[in-house]
Amino acid sequence: MLTFKSFTGINNVLPQERLSPDALTVATNVDAGLTGELRRREGYALAAEGCHKNLFQADGFLLATCDGDLKNVDAGVVLYAGLGSSRVWYAQLPDGRVAWSNDLICGLTDGVTATTWGVPIPPSVGALTELAGDLCPGEYQWQITYVRLADGLEGGPAYSSAPVRVEDGGVFLSGLPVEAGYKINVYLTSHDGGRAFYAGSTTNGLFSFTGKNDDLVLPCRTEFMQPAPAGRCLTTWRNRALVADGNVLYASSPNTAELFDVRRDFKQLVDPITAVIPVDDGIYVGTERELAFLAGDRFDNLVYRRVVNGPVVLGSGVSVRAELVKQGEGAGMGAAALCIADGGIVAGFNGGGVVRMTEGRYKTTVTEVHASFRMRAGIPQYMAIPA
Repeated sequence: MLTFKSFTGINNVLPQERLSPDALTVATNVDAGLTGELRRREGYALAAEGCHKNLFQADGFLLATCDGDLKNVDAGVVLYAGLGSSRVWYAQLPDGRVAWSNDLICGLTDGVTATTWGVPIPPSVGALTELAGDLCPGEYQWQITYVRLADGLEGGPAYSSAPVRVEDGGVFLSGLPVEAGYKINVYLTSHDGGRAFYAGSTTNGLFSFTGKNDDLVLPCRTEFMQPAPAGRCLTTWRNRALVADGNVLYASSPNTAELFDVRRDFKQLVDPITAVIPVDDGIYVGTERELAFLAGDRFDNLVYRRVVNGPVVLGSGVSVRAELVKQGEGAGMGAAALCIADGGIVAGFNGGGVVRMTEGRYKTTVTEVHASFRMRAGIPQYMAIPA
């Protein structure tokens, strides 16, 4: 048995024979206190039967996958059946719901039900035939959107492919794609093209408009919007939802986590993204090659800067309060980021300053982890368990 008066931490960089008496190469099932004392880690009790993976503690409910189903463990409710065995990423949204994605399928849940993450784009736009009416003769195009009946949220539009000549003054649309739980908004251009304006709505596959061109005044406010892409490293920053898809970081519209303008609100990096960690004045983004700091308080104006040259481990990024991360004799302020970059644990602070917390003491070659940050008996702990 070993007795430590003051444990200074793990050191797997120096050869074992050169270690000081207060260091170890490996320490299993122990917790280190703030004054260097070691304690045996407490055991655990079985919380539920079956194999639960991908746990996430939301505000008021616990999520996990069990036998491939996404479940509310507390209530024993299956929220999404057949999700599969892949890793699931989560983010707590400001409205209390949780966004989830396994990089192929994504959705939202309040712990009771699960919905799609965003309103789907209609798969088709139907066909137009003429009616008698008061529209000016000319060539018209149209677009349609789904509007969720539960809350009135409108999704992005599907567009007709080519103008249709209308001489009799009215249009009749048939074959519109009906979707349960949604109504269909219809938008028409003017007789000489241009932007489309609201013409009306329907809850079945038919729609007609015989009014005047002057009645078309309300533009579609969700043009080019899409549902969230199914990605990974989900998080939120300044009332936007963030999703990484390959080497691209997408942001939702401000205050609207279910609408994404993927033409405009994105940042493209060179390599696949492995971590997205917001702080007060920017976003730390890890990739398979580097840790970058995107500085700024508006997504449109973020400025890229590399802060660590070396790969960031997938899943290692977590947000923490900076005052819980010690820097020398002091601590930071505001928000901070922790991740495994270039083989060691790195802390990032507001302004883009980073500290290599384990430089010269700890090195790892792990490529993917499940990471979290917690307080245990008043002691801050960063945990990264290999996937």
